[in-house]
Amino acid sequence: MAPSGPVPEPRLAEGLAVLRDLQIGEISLAANLGVKTGYFAGEDAVRLAALQAALDDPEVTAIVCARGGYGLTRLLPHLRAERFQAAPKLLVGFSDATALLCWALGAGVCSVHGPVVTQLSALPPADGLRLAALMRGELPAPLTGDEGVGEARVAAPLVPANLEVLRSLVGTPWMPDLAGTIVALEEIGERPYRIDRALTQLITSGAFAKVRGFAIGQLYACEEPPAGNPDSPNARAVVRERLQALGVPLVFGLPFGHLPHEHAALPCGARVELDPRRATLSLLEPVTVRPG
Repeated sequence: MAPSGPVPEPRLAEGLAVLRDLQIGEISLAANLGVKTGYFAGEDAVRLAALQAALDDPEVTAIVCARGGYGLTRLLPHLRAERFQAAPKLLVGFSDATALLCWALGAGVCSVHGPVVTQLSALPPADGLRLAALMRGELPAPLTGDEGVGEARVAAPLVPANLEVLRSLVGTPWMPDLAGTIVALEEIGERPYRIDRALTQLITSGAFAKVRGFAIGQLYACEEPPAGNPDSPNARAVVRERLQALGVPLVFGLPFGHLPHEHAALPCGARVELDPRRATLSLLEPVTVRPG
């Protein structure tokens, strides 16, 4: 499925080969996978028709995004959820697909925040196997980060997201209710002050008011450029300063996000445990389309 940006054919073919080797089921391809219209995989109407057809199809058990980019927020106002809710299926993706995963949560359907097809061939086999395990309803091993802040363990449903895409949903009908959840965040290519701005908007909007903890993944290429502010804190320091003030546990350095050679899939909507003392994130229940 290509609901966002155009899909590079060589990486698509390589990723599809990995997906077939994972033996998660028969694979069919969306009609717009080879279409390129500016920075989209086809006009809005083309992408919408392909996505809605897959969402509505009762024979489809999972929809795996081919790549991220940009474009899903343009489709959200036009998506219909009725048939999807009647015959729910797993949605798999990250980055721009954050918008689609949040839309699914609003429809009462869990999904998988994980590698897109064009990322699969560059990842270690363990990451592909973890994705397949989640899609089969199995419980993969806990993830371990490199820093924990706080003492108390917390257990709650997990909502993973790209920071900037989540920020863009504030004030829209598709912004998820994050109260009582653990939020997992990752980002790519944003300067530290822009990460500060996004977190500040999420905090001051009230979106993070009742979040129980934060799992921080890769802040890939989120650096101040050489010609930028030499006194800028780094991205992790910004995230720590903004979120530590909320008084909930934090775990940093978890292996999910945009790093080209590392991306562990996560559930979206299933319960997990965040342990800052051990810097771990553990699944407590399998991913099923209906929340437990």
